[in-house]
Amino acid sequence: MVLDSFVSRYIEEVTGFVEGEICKVLGVKKEIKTLQEKLEMIKCYLESAERKSRGDPGIEAWVRKLKAIMYDADDIIDLCMMEGGKLLEARGSASASGVSFAFSFVSSCFRCTKHRHEIAGEIEAINGRLKQIAEDTSILSHLQSSGSHQPQPEKPTVPETPLEVEEDIVGGQIEADADTLINAMLEDTKQKCRIFGIVGMGGIGKSTLARKILNDERIRVNYPIQIWLYISKNYSETKLLGELIRCASNKSEGGEAKQESFEGQSKSELEIKLASLLTKNLFLVLDDVWSTNLWNDFLRKPLSKAVGCTILVTTRKETVLKGMRPSYTHPVEKMDVNSGWMLLRNLVFGAEEEDDERRLKEVGMKIVRKCDGLPLAIKAIAGVLVCNDRSIGKWEEVLGSDAWNMNQIDDEVPGALNLSYVDLPSHLKQCFLYCSLHPQKSDMYYKEIIRFWVAEGLIAQQGNRLLEDIAEEYYHELICRNLLQVDAGTLGKKNFSMHDHLRSLSACLMKDEGKLIRHGQRLDFRANEKIRRLSVSKMGNKLVLPDKIMKDKCLRTLILIDSPRTKIIEDNVLRMLPHLRVLDLSYTSIKTLPGCIGELLQLRYIDLDGTNIYEIPESIGRLANLQTLNLCNCEYLHRLPKAITMLHSLRCLDIENVPLTHVPKGIGKLMDLNHLEGFVVGHNDPTNKLHEEGCDLEELQALSKLRCLGLYRLERADDDREAEEEEGNEDDNGDENEGQGVRWNDEQFQAVEKVCDELSPPSSLEDLVFQRFPGRQFPGWLMSTSLDKSFPNLAYLRIWYLKSCTELPPLGMLPLLKHLDVTGGEAIKTIGPGFLGRKLPGASAFPKLEYLEFYEMPNWEEWSLWGMEENGQGPHLKLFPNLKICKIIDCPKLRALPEGLSHATKLKELYLESTQDLREITNIRVNYKLEVKDNTMLNRISNLSMKYLKVEDCPNLEYVENLDRLQQLVLICPRQMKQLPQWLSTLIQQRQSIPSAQWSFRKLELQCNIVLLKSCLEGNENWHIIQQIPDVIIQTYSRKKYIRYSKHPRMYDANV
Repeated sequence: MVLDSFVSRYIEEVTGFVEGEICKVLGVKKEIKTLQEKLEMIKCYLESAERKSRGDPGIEAWVRKLKAIMYDADDIIDLCMMEGGKLLEARGSASASGVSFAFSFVSSCFRCTKHRHEIAGEIEAINGRLKQIAEDTSILSHLQSSGSHQPQPEKPTVPETPLEVEEDIVGGQIEADADTLINAMLEDTKQKCRIFGIVGMGGIGKSTLARKILNDERIRVNYPIQIWLYISKNYSETKLLGELIRCASNKSEGGEAKQESFEGQSKSELEIKLASLLTKNLFLVLDDVWSTNLWNDFLRKPLSKAVGCTILVTTRKETVLKGMRPSYTHPVEKMDVNSGWMLLRNLVFGAEEEDDERRLKEVGMKIVRKCDGLPLAIKAIAGVLVCNDRSIGKWEEVLGSDAWNMNQIDDEVPGALNLSYVDLPSHLKQCFLYCSLHPQKSDMYYKEIIRFWVAEGLIAQQGNRLLEDIAEEYYHELICRNLLQVDAGTLGKKNFSMHDHLRSLSACLMKDEGKLIRHGQRLDFRANEKIRRLSVSKMGNKLVLPDKIMKDKCLRTLILIDSPRTKIIEDNVLRMLPHLRVLDLSYTSIKTLPGCIGELLQLRYIDLDGTNIYEIPESIGRLANLQTLNLCNCEYLHRLPKAITMLHSLRCLDIENVPLTHVPKGIGKLMDLNHLEGFVVGHNDPTNKLHEEGCDLEELQALSKLRCLGLYRLERADDDREAEEEEGNEDDNGDENEGQGVRWNDEQFQAVEKVCDELSPPSSLEDLVFQRFPGRQFPGWLMSTSLDKSFPNLAYLRIWYLKSCTELPPLGMLPLLKHLDVTGGEAIKTIGPGFLGRKLPGASAFPKLEYLEFYEMPNWEEWSLWGMEENGQGPHLKLFPNLKICKIIDCPKLRALPEGLSHATKLKELYLESTQDLREITNIRVNYKLEVKDNTMLNRISNLSMKYLKVEDCPNLEYVENLDRLQQLVLICPRQMKQLPQWLSTLIQQRQSIPSAQWSFRKLELQCNIVLLKSCLEGNENWHIIQQIPDVIIQTYSRKKYIRYSKHPRMYDANV
């Protein structure tokens, strides 16, 4: 808890409560008013108290007492809302139903009288404790009043996204350092297993350098299996072996790492299984290693059996590497002052701010010196400076801040990080601290942390805005301040992590209130310590909590991490957690929830993602405060309790990838619902013994706050359909609905189209999944010419597996659409101008789209981005002005790319795979990467501006020309090819007319058969081509035979 923010939010909440009906019906207005007044009295001292508590035991004890009071006060308001709400509901029922409910209402009044006295007594006790706090002059005299009358200068607007300067993160040396290490790794050696090391202090950029090496194309070509493992101080041998097996298995199969349990298997069994998978070269990064035992006593034996293995180790301790006997050790040095200033300058100033840069350079250099050459510290300070005034006075204030002194927190944490925390507004401080409940360097999903914050009451209401929208703004500001590290590789950059130094800082600041218990770690509590938030990793078969936590009964958050063995949660444990608000049991093996879950009346968040749960108890309907229920990936759950429709505070229901027969009718009454993923239409249980009604599309129209909606099983939208089950081969005249085994006639098509047509999702939608719609044309609300007005906020749209639709909606009109994925459009033959929407001169089609993917469109033949006018010219329309990535995969009949795609001037990456009828790729501005694979008819690639080209299995490619900016070519030849393609020779000849200083083509990577490889040996028929390229790697498909050549300095190596 950060007192200043918590108390401010609480006062706002109480101000509304004290004038409301619930306060009146409970008769506690006087007591609540007194509570409000006492908090107003001490509010102005809270910021000073929080800051000074670190170095003064007396103030620290005062702060601890006040926090305990505020937690109790928060709980009492919850109790008032629940008990008062019950009374108001009973009174309303009695009024509506007449005499029959009178007795029920009177009974409620008698029960309420008892609760009213109890509640009033608790509030009076809190007021008494507050009085003591407020009258403690020995403390208040040492605190500085912030004085609400003192105007605070307005801070500059925080940028929406942090500047991307990853290449500068460890200075200008990162490219050279990476090349040095990679070249050493690729040198020929008889050693099957080699170790390379990166050593340096925390925050200096070791992991950044290791990541750059791992992502280098030369590593990916030479090592089919690439694995990154973060090594915690308290690592588990079986867990690491299991993770290695998962990654090696799925990399070998070309897929993603899947969750798999290795419970009950011995270390020796896992070692044998791992060795059996290492049939190809392995590149393994062991990040943040603290002990030589990891290698000498554990990994040496299984990895020594690999075909070939290169291990890159990052560590803070040089002695660790010495004990592992590395082939080469690279020390990462601190940045010099000039490099540090360049990094700070790039992070703080824009291109138009040269005057500010010159004016602030002198004090900026002094700030850089205080960061002691650590990139992490410079980034953190940049986050402070970018959010403050561009004045010398303000920068000097940062330079002279006491927050640089970290002696009171953690000697290993740079003072710059503490300063970046101190500079945070109080509402961001508590959100930042909450992130310490996750292990360092573990990826978190931003929506998950946002809903944690909302459930814990860390987000203050702002008018009618959604709390999740406010929380997302907080998240983005923490990213922009460089306190959270976003994963640029995830779609929309929605995954993030926290550097271990920043996590150590937040854990130190949380200390008495929140803990993360690692595997096998013993937790010692001080007598006056009350843990409110707890994360536990590697929990055993049964949920067991420390005795003190059970005794104190004040836990608000419980998160189980990496606990797949946990199967049992006993009633007596949950009953000792009456104030629990967040319960995260995701990816445990629990099958049922205790019935007493309904007694946890303050519970706001339940996460059962990926568990073995097969039943949700009806008692869940008593959780009047529940906001989030995540049942995603619960593959054994077939039914939701009817009581779920009583959860009127529910904001998020995620049932994606859950085999539900139906969603109970009544979901439309949950008016706060803003996230509904995996919604299945109707009911498909033929027996339906419980006579339960399934929710239909009509109910969704009332949910005006929906931001995310996933629609599934749309073929069940027509209750009167009479589709026949398909038992044999498909009838030539029938239409089969994929995955459902049913055929449709015209009447049934019209019926389901009519039902779906009548659904009009709310305009608030930001994320929509539209899957397996059986109709032949999209619903009217998607085909509307006013689509931009119907869905002004839609940013993510996934249209999947529509068997019968022949035309796509006018999606180019959507003003905020960022991501569009069209998959499985079997009946689509043409995508024409209608895809763009209205043709207004000067307008933009897809103005915000960044990611576009077409996948599995077997009959798609033509893509046109505008209709031709009489003069042969299309209307003046801006197309894809922000498109960055375009993928077209498994669209075998597509004959040509649209001419208008050349208008996508920000296109960075273009992927074309299995587009067999595509003949040419020309005149498109691809700024970075083009990859083509399995395009059998592709004949020409020309007039493109990319730097990287990858060609795989394109046997008819004859012309590759006018690629003026090409730097790297990766060519994977068809297996029968015995000659280098003529276009490669032509490409080299074209380059000979250009002065060498201007020749951008630097690198060729070639995979081919042994005959073609031998022709490239020095002195053989193709050597005259190879020797003109500065850097060449040629390998057989098995990667066992190779040629490596470098022009400057000259290096030639071959094992043929």
